[in-house]
Amino acid sequence: MFRRLRKWLGAVLHRSRFEDGMADEMRFHLDAYAADLERTGLPRDEARRRARVEFGALDLAKDQCRDVRPSQWLDSLVRDIRLGFRAIGREPTFALSVILILSVGIAATVAMYSVLNSIVLRPLPYARSGELAILSTHAMLQNQFDGTSGANFQDWRSQSRSFAGMTLFRRTSVSRVIFVGAEAPQRAQEGLVGPEFFDVLGAPVLVGRTFSRDEFANGERVVVLSEGLWQEHFGRTSNVEGRKMTIAGQEHTVVGVMPRSFQFPTVDTRLWRPISVLGRWWQGALRVRDGDSFEVIGRLAPNARIDDARAEMKVIAARLRDAYPENKELDVRVTSLADHVIGTRTRRGLWLGFGAVLSLLAIACANAAGLMAARATRRRRELVVRAALGAGRSRLIRQLLAEAASLWAVASAVGLILAYGLVRLVVAYGPSGVPRMDNVTLDLTSVIVAFAAGLVVVAICGSIPALAASRTDATTAFRSREPLGSPRRRLQNLLVATQVAGAMTLVIGAILLAQSFIRVQTEDAGFPAEQLLIVRIERPSSPRFFLEARERLAGIPGVVEIGGITDFFVRRSGDQQITVEGHSFADSSGRLPKLVMDSVTPGYFRAMAIDIVEGRDFEDRDLEPGAESVVIVNDAIARRFWPNESAVGRRLVGGSSPPKDGKWTTIVGVVRDMRREGLDVSPILSVFMPSLLRTMDMTIRTSTAPETLIPAIRQHIRAIDPALPLPSIVRADARLAEQLGSRRFEAGALVTFAAISVLLAAAGLYASLLYQVTLRLHEIGVRTALGAGTAQIVWMFVGQGLRLALIGVVVGTVGALSVAKFLQSLLYETPAVSVRSYVSAAAVVIVAALVAAWQPARRAARVNPTTILRG
Repeated sequence: MFRRLRKWLGAVLHRSRFEDGMADEMRFHLDAYAADLERTGLPRDEARRRARVEFGALDLAKDQCRDVRPSQWLDSLVRDIRLGFRAIGREPTFALSVILILSVGIAATVAMYSVLNSIVLRPLPYARSGELAILSTHAMLQNQFDGTSGANFQDWRSQSRSFAGMTLFRRTSVSRVIFVGAEAPQRAQEGLVGPEFFDVLGAPVLVGRTFSRDEFANGERVVVLSEGLWQEHFGRTSNVEGRKMTIAGQEHTVVGVMPRSFQFPTVDTRLWRPISVLGRWWQGALRVRDGDSFEVIGRLAPNARIDDARAEMKVIAARLRDAYPENKELDVRVTSLADHVIGTRTRRGLWLGFGAVLSLLAIACANAAGLMAARATRRRRELVVRAALGAGRSRLIRQLLAEAASLWAVASAVGLILAYGLVRLVVAYGPSGVPRMDNVTLDLTSVIVAFAAGLVVVAICGSIPALAASRTDATTAFRSREPLGSPRRRLQNLLVATQVAGAMTLVIGAILLAQSFIRVQTEDAGFPAEQLLIVRIERPSSPRFFLEARERLAGIPGVVEIGGITDFFVRRSGDQQITVEGHSFADSSGRLPKLVMDSVTPGYFRAMAIDIVEGRDFEDRDLEPGAESVVIVNDAIARRFWPNESAVGRRLVGGSSPPKDGKWTTIVGVVRDMRREGLDVSPILSVFMPSLLRTMDMTIRTSTAPETLIPAIRQHIRAIDPALPLPSIVRADARLAEQLGSRRFEAGALVTFAAISVLLAAAGLYASLLYQVTLRLHEIGVRTALGAGTAQIVWMFVGQGLRLALIGVVVGTVGALSVAKFLQSLLYETPAVSVRSYVSAAAVVIVAALVAAWQPARRAARVNPTTILRG
């Protein structure tokens, strides 16, 4: 075997040596035979002439020698490809058309696959990431998923056998970090993590090490940096271990650096500390059962499946419900880390986009196959002549496939270049809310996909016309016209109908997603967001910081009103409960709705430009010690409990039971509903309490362009508290638009793919009809000579195009109905099966088909019958 392989490699790598040796050997035999003839008495010239005659054609002998070489098939393939490039070079217009069509399909497919692969398919950057799972507490009454308590975590870890390791981490927060030599403190997103956190994740360390067990147990102040933070503030120095930095007012020692790919718990986590540095809070939180302070991650045991872990954790949760009153309505949800990071909606949206580009690729292939089939039909006389000269059917098919492969090679190269540009555009301008979007690259697997897509192109665009053209017989080939109802015409019609069907399916999806996105954008946020700035203040030095900041910032020209709220964009789970006097908070099924309770300052609703629907606003006296406990509720709560009555004066209290001391909280006002979680999320039940906290979102309404005031706002905040890191400041309308980034990307991508597919389908129909007009010139001349009018000739081809379009519309509608359930999960208050949307899509496709058919039909109507019949 190795000898044959070595022989084959030698024949491939040393082809020129073989050719030279073969020529020398044949020349030697020819000269020897001529010398023998000379010795018989023939003159030299006559001897050489007779030797050449009797020896035969040298080129034929060389071909016979080549046929027995091990690499003969490779030589033949190279020769066919060379001939293929020559053939398409003789028709540059045809070649450019096919290359453009195929490169668009390949570019879209490769770019969308790169996004899908980088975000969904590529494993997370942890050892055996498929074994990692997130464990969440499920509050069954509210149907909310949240963190867990320290006591429940310890029971989960001790009782579970499906997990080889389990650890916890604290929800990320912003810490005040001071680097040695830095002029001012910096804001840094940190992760407070439990014991064995890095071991469970299986993440390699870039520099140094992670926390030791002793360091965690002793609550030592050590820190692990992200690669980005290491580069920005330590210049990627190799001796970063042992460096000092101040975090939250305490000095910490750097022990290691994690690589850039390690982005957990969030993509913007910049450093990690052991949660034990929180000291007494940490020790107390481990003993509390009624809490949601921690997130839990576990690694499955060997041979354990995630379904096994889910079943086991259900049993453990039931056991804890029986043992502890605090757990009476709590269950456990186990989610793979990939699903937790990526999210169901993102996964579905990307798969929808990939399915759309596959449809686009199929349309491009069908379009190119139609052009190549028409070209093969034009060459049928050439193919018959080749067959008559000895070329077999397999040889003809191989030649046509080689031409298709030549086109594919150029189209794939152009497609990869276009795909690279598309990927760069997606990374630069894609939705920022999509996880792992920064990791999207055009890697080796994308090139493999381009190669595989090219093979599909060759198989479809080369084999269909090759098989059709190779069946041509001499009698048919030398006819002056194509017979009616020929197989080639049926093939052209099938390809055109396929393109129209694919375009119809994409147009339906694009219309539905566009309608959904427009409907989301037209939703009323409940407040004017255009002139509103949100300033996040994290733990200032003084509890009175906010009052002083409100006074100082109010003096900035352009600032209209300032307020404050705990969490403007509702980053919490909304699992709070209230007890309303005289009412049950649960619905008819016993389930509690989602509700949040926020602390706000007097002036908050004025800053939000929200009218008080009923009652009064908060006043400064509501903040004074001993003031009456009052709240303001949103309209959703008022409608729920007092639909036809006034909510002002009603009483409620936080918690799941009436107050034991009889001290209820009085509702003094009702405000409009606000969509603070996003325009595509229904208004949440909200209760607002007057209070000042150290961590709040300041809401600043301006009379000028908000971004022009950001430098002045930061300057005043720095003057009030120099130790406070520069706060995060965002425009409210920009954040709301960012929350719709995924929907915008999905709708924009599908609309683009649908538009391209309609253009390709129309171009395919145009080319097919134009070619059939050329084939049927004799028939048209006869019909015109026998009295057929212009309208009849035009309708003959317009009607044919319309019939093909209608077939495609019907098939495409069936295709859209088959994916309606999947599509519905991505739509917002838009039915996936809508007569109006489907009729609109059909109208778009049919109008495009009529436009494409009109020009070939007009050309047919202008045929001069005298010229045709004379010819």
